[in-house]
Amino acid sequence: MVVLLVDAEGPVVERPREHLHSRDGWDLDFASSDRVHLMVQTMEAWIVSDSDALNRYYGQGFNRTALPQTENLESVSKLDVERSLRQATEHTQKGRYQKIRHARDLLGMINAEETKRRCRHCARLFHVLGRLIEEAD
Repeated sequence: MVVLLVDAEGPVVERPREHLHSRDGWDLDFASSDRVHLMVQTMEAWIVSDSDALNRYYGQGFNRTALPQTENLESVSKLDVERSLRQATEHTQKGRYQKIRHARDLLGMINAEETKRRCRHCARLFHVLGRLIEEAD
């Protein structure tokens, strides 16, 4: 099973395949729409969706109030998500959030239900993957 999952890098107002074509010039006509998925606007939106997981990971000094409180995290700009994550983690023992050092562990800790609730493109990905797995069985 092959799916493409990339950061949208900005707001999304069209289907993922069309977004990547109009924004970045990608020609994905060979791929069906259920195989192209976006993290909107950035993967870090998924990470900030679960402040409890972030608090467990970063511990003392973690500033939960710096994170976006909106229910629709996909409406928060990439810049604002990154800034809030930096501010929330800057006084922790692990230090400021660093994608290379922290993202893998954090993605493994976050509550998928909370992320799907706050990020509709994540919910779409999980729905499609679930369907494709069922069809493969």
